[in-house]
Amino acid sequence: MSPKFAIASLSLGNCAHHNLPTKIRTAASLGYDGIEIFIPDFEAFVDEVRGPGLHCDLFPDGRPSTEDCLEVECAKAIARLCDSVNIAIPVLQPLRGFENFASPTALGGGGLAAALQEAERWLKLMPHLNTSLLLVCSNYIEPKDHPFAPFDPATEPIPPISTHPRTRTVPPGPAPSPFFPPPTQDQLSMYLDTQVEAFTALGEIAERYGVRIGYEPLAWGTMVDNWEEVWDVVRRVDRKNVGVILDSFNCLANQYADPTVSSTFLRNSASCSRTPISIPASQKHELVTTHLHPQNATHSALLQNLALLALTIPGDKIFLYQVADAGPPCSSSSTIEPTPCAPARMTWSRAARLFPCEEERGGWLPVTDMSLAVAEAGYPALGNDAREDVNAWWSLEVFNNSLMEPRPECVAEHGVRGLVGVRTLWERVCARIEAVKDDREVQSPTHTDDSQSSDGGTVLSDSETSEEIRDKAVGDDCKAGRRKFSTQWMDGCIVG
Repeated sequence: MSPKFAIASLSLGNCAHHNLPTKIRTAASLGYDGIEIFIPDFEAFVDEVRGPGLHCDLFPDGRPSTEDCLEVECAKAIARLCDSVNIAIPVLQPLRGFENFASPTALGGGGLAAALQEAERWLKLMPHLNTSLLLVCSNYIEPKDHPFAPFDPATEPIPPISTHPRTRTVPPGPAPSPFFPPPTQDQLSMYLDTQVEAFTALGEIAERYGVRIGYEPLAWGTMVDNWEEVWDVVRRVDRKNVGVILDSFNCLANQYADPTVSSTFLRNSASCSRTPISIPASQKHELVTTHLHPQNATHSALLQNLALLALTIPGDKIFLYQVADAGPPCSSSSTIEPTPCAPARMTWSRAARLFPCEEERGGWLPVTDMSLAVAEAGYPALGNDAREDVNAWWSLEVFNNSLMEPRPECVAEHGVRGLVGVRTLWERVCARIEAVKDDREVQSPTHTDDSQSSDGGTVLSDSETSEEIRDKAVGDDCKAGRRKFSTQWMDGCIVG
């Protein structure tokens, strides 16, 4: 089953210059299946309706009925617009600050009860928006709010943190920060325990509204910055409506790249994963990533981590896959200097993301490798076990300085780039899926043992070139919508 393609409203232009209805109509006209609603875009839409009285054409009576329910009326208006142009809303995002609820400056002003109350504001709106997934991201925690930074207990008491017992070993914590020391294993364990409690409570409230919660790790998260830690929380929450959201930029900007080290940005391979890699030998021959050709030590370590992801997270616990590449950061120097309020990866993310497969613009992250791992995990489901009733979304989330352009053409230009990029990415993923058809498609009574390699994998016949096999794989998977992963992979894989 091939994925549906969406784009985040933020990736079509900044809300200071481009309004949400324009973005929705443009995305639909270009052929996107869905559009993520960026919360600042929605809030700007509400302000435009409240203040200058714009977008009256979207309301049945020419205007919202009352100020008291203005957000609800605006949510209904956006849902009607999307329905009229045949485009879905796969997710509302991002709910920031929920993870660090213990901070007095976090969502709701401090404490889990306040954070849940503020989160419910958006949960209530989601049925009116006709969307069922809320994205909750991990946090960058400023030094003054850091729960484990050095502090004076007489003047800066730390809010109590749960000591809920652990049920498994926690992956080691984030890489050293230039602002505060990395957490100890016990500190990270306590922090993740609080997230289990928080997301359990959030999931219970979300269920009342028929809504799912997706937890996403940001590459610059102070405490939670990788998929292993997010999965640890989601696994222990163990609710059907709480799952993982994966973002190619955030995963790769953490495990593959380090914009503070050099102009090449390659992370030290020894620190690429903070979870020990242990892939059973019986599984290796079935994994996509173990048959790719690493370009360097960092890439090799990344592929192992992606293989672990594919083995660890069930496809039905991946609620959304967001896609973006990135180019060199917009900086005069070869490295990005972090500041207390903007870590290097945050600065890089907000200024220099690109749509996938835009190598001509400088894109270089191995996004295709990441996408293969996500597909192999079962998102979208491939093969005979494809779940026809589940929508698998590949959604573009690109921040870039170019989105600040006020030109009206900005929206369509970015929309076209995105659709070309995500379609090309899916074709590349299909082209990397085994070169030879699976047994049912390629084996016939006329085949002999000469067509089998010594290790049991199928090899090309003299009359069939690798290009012909690749074209068939792309055609079968992209047009028919499903294929089955096996053991043989195309040679000459292109990173990114």
